[in-house]
Amino acid sequence: MNNKKFPTTLAVLLFTGSLLIVSAVIQNTPHLALTSTKTPGMKLEAPTPVSSTVNDDLQPQMSPKEIQPINNFIDMAGHETSESKRTIVTPPAAGDLSQTDAVILAASSVRKLFDVDIAKLQMRVILSDTRTSLPWTWAVHFSPYNAKTLEGQGKEFWEYDVLIDPINGMVVNTTAINNALKRTPISASAASTIYKDARWINAAITILTDKQKESRKIATATLINTETNDKRGMVAVQMMLEDGSSYTAEMRYPDQSLRCLTYETAQVLK
Repeated sequence: MNNKKFPTTLAVLLFTGSLLIVSAVIQNTPHLALTSTKTPGMKLEAPTPVSSTVNDDLQPQMSPKEIQPINNFIDMAGHETSESKRTIVTPPAAGDLSQTDAVILAASSVRKLFDVDIAKLQMRVILSDTRTSLPWTWAVHFSPYNAKTLEGQGKEFWEYDVLIDPINGMVVNTTAINNALKRTPISASAASTIYKDARWINAAITILTDKQKESRKIATATLINTETNDKRGMVAVQMMLEDGSSYTAEMRYPDQSLRCLTYETAQVLK
């Protein structure tokens, strides 16, 4: 088969209740391998971490009710029928983090940052070429089962996106999305007050220590991208850790609710 005949790249695993739809389309990239394979079912009761960042502490953070839909998702991934064969794209250098571990990490991040019961949400998992600093990224999306209905009715609902580095297993971004929320741009006078108000930095630090459970020492915490974020109605606080890594907490104005938490590893000088 000539891979050059296919237009785009995505391996999409769509979990919607009792139905798992897997589709794969190959990009005009010579190093992508197209294979047809079976994925054996795995249970979270006995996880086999493939990265040092995936450990047994993750599972106890999730309730049995939250674990069950992930187990269902994994079971469906291992199910084959004669009528429907799954095709999986294996990207180059996709890393050691399995799809199962990516789902566990994403669910844990959403739960601890936003206190969400993921058992009530459907999820979509993509191993995506992000065209950014990360060549390939696990992207996990959580949304209500009736999201389309709610959207059609003009009702408010929340969705969550999680990006995970498949090389080191780090969650690099967790974002809460609510398209019904109205943003309030920050005026010049309000911005002047925010810059002098330590409560925004304190709120970001609390998110990092109390919700993210980050134990490394914070070296500095500063407001960033203020001109751009003022127009968006957001306040972003970058927290540098002693080892050179950093977190950025982006909070909505004026209620200080968390929109997203982004993590960047320390840059290694060569």
